[in-house]
Amino acid sequence: MNSSMKCQFLGGSDEVGNLAMVLELEDMRFLFDYGMSPGKPPTFPLPPPPIDLTFLTHSHLDHCGMIPWLCSQSDHRIIATEPTAVVSNLLQKDTVKIAQMDGYSIPFTSADVKEAEHSYVPVEPGKMRDLGENYSVRFHSAGHIPGSLMFELVGEKRLLFTGDLNVVDTRLVRGTKPVPCDMLFMEGTYAGREHENRQQIERAFLEKIEEVVNRGGTVIIPAFAVARSQELLLVLKNVGYDVWFDGMGKKISKLYLKYPKYLRSVDDLKKAFKKVNVVHSEHGRKMAMKGPVIITSSGMMDGGPVLSYMNKLKNDRKSAVLLTGYQVEGTNSRLLIEKGRLNFYGVVEKVDCEVQYYDFSAHAGHSELVEFAKQCKPEKIILFHSADRAPLVESLKDTAEVLTPMKGERFSL
Repeated sequence: MNSSMKCQFLGGSDEVGNLAMVLELEDMRFLFDYGMSPGKPPTFPLPPPPIDLTFLTHSHLDHCGMIPWLCSQSDHRIIATEPTAVVSNLLQKDTVKIAQMDGYSIPFTSADVKEAEHSYVPVEPGKMRDLGENYSVRFHSAGHIPGSLMFELVGEKRLLFTGDLNVVDTRLVRGTKPVPCDMLFMEGTYAGREHENRQQIERAFLEKIEEVVNRGGTVIIPAFAVARSQELLLVLKNVGYDVWFDGMGKKISKLYLKYPKYLRSVDDLKKAFKKVNVVHSEHGRKMAMKGPVIITSSGMMDGGPVLSYMNKLKNDRKSAVLLTGYQVEGTNSRLLIEKGRLNFYGVVEKVDCEVQYYDFSAHAGHSELVEFAKQCKPEKIILFHSADRAPLVESLKDTAEVLTPMKGERFSL
């Protein structure tokens, strides 16, 4: 790798979502992730030039959402772990279904999703693969969700593309470690923001649940189907009351159990999953409504069973909604936090339940990102996946040259 190396973000540089980055070497062109910004309708990255190989960091839609479209345009090989491939495929199918139900168009079909299944090339953390004569790539766990990877490209220089990363051990996966490199492409989702201590968050979360249950209310926990639902099962596995589990998280949990080496403890997740009451039907939902705690999708409350539960509980002041993830601008959960209202299938109504937020983030916070970058000892840092990279630029300016490319900008490295 030398001065002839060029880079272009097709999306996701100065925003959270739509991630896609093209890396041009002398004789090869790579694509890192090809996502969308889930919304109604979603937004998409720019189309890529011809690509030799695609690297997919993980299975969140903002990183994997447009892979079916990519594969429908030409033959592609997608480097990813098995859990990333399987879960991505499931979420992409669901994206097509939601678009059809809500009446907006997306640029791929369920047939494209099925066809894309055959494009994945499975890899594992800790392993290495040659890329032609001059380059190789090493795979590192990113600590974000099960199956998430960082890609270390090795040639004349070393390049690390982090995707989304977390350095803290969660109950579901272990945090990642810095990788020495010359050029660091690092996410900055939480630039300028820190996370509370994880144990303190869990303690406050469990205390709030107990408080709501003791006053006779129901606790609704809207949770992302991928990773967050499973993390919450583990957090709640020792509580002394019934927990009900609904939504796509059920299917994802079963998938994760098939890939034990990507979990911190497969036995813990197995036990936690066995302990909960899984909702399979409308009758099950009626039973869940009588229970104290319900974990259900979707995490941002734009669809899924959560709206059915909330419609029944919206006037109950004894009940509570406990949000556990990042709430994107324009989503239903953001409306709930800011205005105390929810959009129920086109009708916006007031919600009287208590609403609280707990930061169960799977991303590194500001100081964790800074420390990670310093320990990688790079010459250059390229920041992406952030609406405000300035705080990280300020913190890292004495560590390395820091670049903040804009969408569509093609630049030399």
